[in-house]
Amino acid sequence: MRIRTVRKPGEPGTQKLVARYGDRLVSVRYRYDPEKGKRYKTVELIIAEEDWFPAQPAPTKSPQPPKIATTPIVPLRIHYSERDLQRQVKAIGGRWDASKKLWFAPEEYVKRLGLMKRIVR
Repeated sequence: MRIRTVRKPGEPGTQKLVARYGDRLVSVRYRYDPEKGKRYKTVELIIAEEDWFPAQPAPTKSPQPPKIATTPIVPLRIHYSERDLQRQVKAIGGRWDASKKLWFAPEEYVKRLGLMKRIVR
């Protein structure tokens, strides 16, 4: 079934339902079933009402940016044909600088990969 029209109380097509349900009427929907060739009029009603208070968010301390440990970026020389090594460096956050023809990666990860000899000083 498809919903083709949704009406609010007081709009055309809702007067009899407003008279019947009053303030409890929220909306009227017209649903269409193309297989059966039928149109259905449905209503949304308020059936209960009670007080509700949303939970208060926990007080937070003054917003401070998270502390991120930074490691220096070092230049690496990796030959064009060393594709596997290039992929490894890329995986640790390395970037290729075409103007300098060098790879740049965080020193901490370069040490872990054992590439200290490739650092350009």
